[in-house]
Amino acid sequence: MKKKLTVLFLVGFFIGSYAQEFDKLKSDLKREVIDTVKISLTLKLAEHYLEAYNDSSKLYIDQALKLASKSASPLFQAKASYLLAKFHENNNSYNKSIENYFEALVIYKKLDKGKKVAKIYNLIGDCYSQIYAENTAIKYYLKSLKLNDKLKNHEGIAHDFLDIGKLYYAQENYDSASKYFQNALKIYKLSDDKNGIAVCYTNIGNAVSDAGYYEAGLNYYAKSIELKEKIGDPYGVAINLNNIGDSYVELEQYSKALMYFNQSLDIANKTNEKNLISVVLLNISRVQNKLKNYEKSILYAKKSMQIAHESGYLDYEISNLENLIDAYEGKGDIKEAHKYHKIYKKIEDSLQQIDKSKKVQLFNALNELEEKEYTIDNLSKKNRKVQKEYKKVRRTTVFLIVATIVFALLIILLIVEYTSKKKAFNLLSEKSHQISRMNNEIQEQRDHLNKLNKTKDKFFSIIAHDLKNPFNSIKGFTELMIENNAEYDSEKRLKFLKIVRESSSKASSLLNNLLTWANAQSENFEFKPTKINLKNEIESVVTFLEIQAVNKDIKIINEVADDIYVKADSNMLRTILRNLISNAIKFTNPRGSVKISASEEDNFIKIAVKDSGVGIPKSELDKLFNIETKTSTSGTANEQGSGLGLVLCKDFVQKHGGVIKVKSELNKGSEFTFTLPKWND
Repeated sequence: MKKKLTVLFLVGFFIGSYAQEFDKLKSDLKREVIDTVKISLTLKLAEHYLEAYNDSSKLYIDQALKLASKSASPLFQAKASYLLAKFHENNNSYNKSIENYFEALVIYKKLDKGKKVAKIYNLIGDCYSQIYAENTAIKYYLKSLKLNDKLKNHEGIAHDFLDIGKLYYAQENYDSASKYFQNALKIYKLSDDKNGIAVCYTNIGNAVSDAGYYEAGLNYYAKSIELKEKIGDPYGVAINLNNIGDSYVELEQYSKALMYFNQSLDIANKTNEKNLISVVLLNISRVQNKLKNYEKSILYAKKSMQIAHESGYLDYEISNLENLIDAYEGKGDIKEAHKYHKIYKKIEDSLQQIDKSKKVQLFNALNELEEKEYTIDNLSKKNRKVQKEYKKVRRTTVFLIVATIVFALLIILLIVEYTSKKKAFNLLSEKSHQISRMNNEIQEQRDHLNKLNKTKDKFFSIIAHDLKNPFNSIKGFTELMIENNAEYDSEKRLKFLKIVRESSSKASSLLNNLLTWANAQSENFEFKPTKINLKNEIESVVTFLEIQAVNKDIKIINEVADDIYVKADSNMLRTILRNLISNAIKFTNPRGSVKISASEEDNFIKIAVKDSGVGIPKSELDKLFNIETKTSTSGTANEQGSGLGLVLCKDFVQKHGGVIKVKSELNKGSEFTFTLPKWND
């Protein structure tokens, strides 16, 4: 039974100076008559009360929402929804919190507030992790990570790494947890954020200790304590001391463990941290049992249990009851041991009943949240579609007006010049030539429009065909679960949920590639080549695909040298690499490998993505890069794709002046190569 604690980012809330600030804000609010200023002051009051965990925050948030709904400023509405979400999160109403975060998210997306959107993605991930929806939580953490990476928001990237690491730690995947904590540590060291560094040290210490490397864990805890003392965070120091004590218990060095537990307890008593006091007393009781000091063990367990009971920490009560049962059995007092065993059984049964009830509530809440998220995504897509149609109609209207004016001017000129036969003859000859040229241009435009129309038809046929199956699957299985929920056991419901998740993932991937391809066909598509370090770019893409590879136990090998630079558009290059590496993982059997290498050819860099997968039949090779013959094949783990990824790759490589090729041998693997211009200083 390990009782390690995690250090979080702690902020000193409600201090004396707040009282004066509250009074000033209230006074200003009473005198203010301008609506926008009143909303701003109300939001500030709500935020201050929220930081102090004061219930008055709800009153001011409601007032702000009421005022914001009448305001023309969407920023006020977004801020009010955001604060309401924080209030519900503080009160453990995570499903309500997620709903309010989504309301703020929609507004911030429309306003193109990238950092706000990334932060809310992270907070939604926190809420889902609290209700044990880890798969959904990591989806939002990765959304936040992707956006923060695009915005070069290093603080946000570090925070996302920490949260993903905590998810892995909770699942006892200590290697992956430690890796993400180390990634966060690198960023905090670059910015010299001492609190962030200390937090990473504690979390890494927990991961390596629970993996059995106690000496390494002790070293990390010591580093964290040193930084926490420098920045004046006694609570953080106490948590690390408790964790050191816990490690010494695992090493069976009980005297050292007691020394560190007592140091932690002294600080916890001074800061009046009830949770920490209860945990440390529980750990001391456990050690006294190990030393067969049963009376002391009973004394500490009862103190800890009293605090846990008053504070509502049922899991600590259970652990203390286990200590009391062990102590009384050690003393030979079977009667008392039996007494506490009955209490233990009663609380355990109560917890199981609560857990069953919570699971049912959680399932219903997650269904509601998924449905609302789906509705929000639909509204966003419809809004984008309407905007595109509006722009298209506007361009057409302008073209027709201009064409009409030009045609009218030509007629006027012909009428004026008609009075002079000689001039009219010359003018008619000239106009005849112009009309012929215009006819040729119109013919070219018509051919171009016909080609675009065929492409559009193909585009919509892809959408109609490929989107129908996943959405039918989602609808069918959700209806089954709603109508026959009572008849299915948890295993069957989980199976259905996995099918729904896979169908959603397929639809999302398809739409992402479709939108990227459609955007690439636009005349307004920007091409901005810059100097890019190829190895770093590949590592960045591999980070986002790592979970896909880990799930199939596939090893990704990056053999690209550190000093290779290409002249390329960053977004296009990432799209090319993401599609090629993702395909390589998709068509490689479990425990296979994917190798990425690069070599110089004249003024170009040739990049190769080679897998040990199933290979491609020769009859399919010529169809891979053509949208007219778009194909989609299931992966080795039945992964689905849109078939547009390689079409995108070809378009983007050609925009750089390069070429893309493929070599493949059935059951031995495939190798995709493409060239990009070399950067020359």
